[in-house]
Amino acid sequence: MLEPQEKTIISEANWDNYEAIINVLRAVDAEFVPRLTEGENLRVKVTRILNDQRRDWIKAVVDNRIVGVVAVIYNYRRPRLGLIETLAVLPQYRRLGIGRQLVQYAMAKLFNCDMDAVLITTWETNGTAIRMYEELGFKKIMRKKVEGSYFKLFFLFNFDTSERSPTGFSRLWSYLR
Repeated sequence: MLEPQEKTIISEANWDNYEAIINVLRAVDAEFVPRLTEGENLRVKVTRILNDQRRDWIKAVVDNRIVGVVAVIYNYRRPRLGLIETLAVLPQYRRLGIGRQLVQYAMAKLFNCDMDAVLITTWETNGTAIRMYEELGFKKIMRKKVEGSYFKLFFLFNFDTSERSPTGFSRLWSYLR
């Protein structure tokens, strides 16, 4: 069995990872509501994020294979608000802490880029993600009906900006980077 806690490498993705990101997103496409491929072409989505200085892909690598990804957006709809979106982990690598590591890395990156808060969303039916977000300190702030009968939940995490010192909270986020 894999031990991703020790063998998973979380880092920023780049153009060399383009096809691998597409492959992870295709593998989980049907699990998203609506599907990732319904809104825009996956190649367009990945390209848009890789080309934008206000966005990044973060990857999880196990045995030289990208097994998970997440996107981050800086200054999303208002200054100093970060967004974490499109968290995807290949099914055979789930329940090993990889999704949590991706979100924590994304949070650390947003914190170190001076964001005051982070927004993340999931569908009401995704109990695993909801539990993880709440365990990480996110607070549910909104429930919105989308696509007819589906409900999207919005979660917010506020960084304590008074703690941006070499000790305490900022040291934790620097460590998670």
